Amino acid sequence: MSDLANLIKAAENGELENVQGILDATPGLVNQKDDSGATALHCAAFNGHRDVVYFLLDRGAQINCTDGKFGATPAGWAIEYLREKGGHLAIELDDFAYAIEAGDVRWAKRFLKRFPGLRGESSISGKTFQGLALESGNREIASLFGSAHGG
Repeated sequence: MSDLANLIKAAENGELENVQGILDATPGLVNQKDDSGATALHCAAFNGHRDVVYFLLDRGAQINCTDGKFGATPAGWAIEYLREKGGHLAIELDDFAYAIEAGDVRWAKRFLKRFPGLRGESSISGKTFQGLALESGNREIASLFGSAHGG
């Protein structure tokens, strides 16, 4: 197995001492990408290994580098596993609620295209997005949730 493959595996597994040893021997690997274009920082972030993430950053890992498959940064990888479970950033939930309440059909459609699961979710205030859509009185927004009711 190559040094890069060993570094990636150690980062994925949260093996701080192994990551440190590999980078002590070959510091230039810190920003090297694997076949998918991911760095050790991507892998450590995805798997929630905070101590490895901090170590890699201290060693010069590029915090905003993008992978070759998704064009995602390590921060994007860090939340991806929660996205698979329906997790969203608070700002996304707040912005979606705002688009609904403001009657911005274009932005509401954009959110639902990117995150279709939001149809069945609730806003930060606890109101369902479908409920907000109905309360908005905007028939076009309400119809995005399968209901044409409204003002």
